[in-house]
Amino acid sequence: MSDDTLDKQIPDRSPLNIKSTAIRFGIIGGMGCVLVSVGLFLADLQFENWARWIGTLVLILAVIFGIKAIAAENERKSKPFGSLFGAGMLITLIIALISILYFFLYLNFIETDFAGKVLEVSRQQMMEKGLNEDQIDKALEMTRKFTSPWIMAVFALIANLFFGTIGSLIGAAIFKEDK
Repeated sequence: MSDDTLDKQIPDRSPLNIKSTAIRFGIIGGMGCVLVSVGLFLADLQFENWARWIGTLVLILAVIFGIKAIAAENERKSKPFGSLFGAGMLITLIIALISILYFFLYLNFIETDFAGKVLEVSRQQMMEKGLNEDQIDKALEMTRKFTSPWIMAVFALIANLFFGTIGSLIGAAIFKEDK
């Protein structure tokens, strides 16, 4: 036996300590998304197509950095992909809940005519694409069906879970350590 073999520590296969760090990064990510939304509102950029991706980027980064922190805090333990992925999804769920709670506050107290403004922006975009009034009216009629707060919240939850899954897959793949 070489000295290298004797110097290596046997990895601890006990469950990872995930909960407190996942909650912390979920809150940080959720508040980051809220701050981005408030900043975009104050700059009157909340309806710009590119601006919608900033919150998504915050979510993905919070998940990846949260998984990195969990891996670092469990330095001497085996870090299986599944455990890290689950941690990322816990972070995602917390971010999604904070974002949806904020969304309802936003609709009721900040941008009370959000649905009307979404329709107005949609009309403008369709006019720029050269659609005629009849086509625009039909498209806006369909859009109106999806602008209720509850339907928008469901779509926001689905989008958060989708992009959180991507962040969790990336973070778990980078920081996994099966010893």
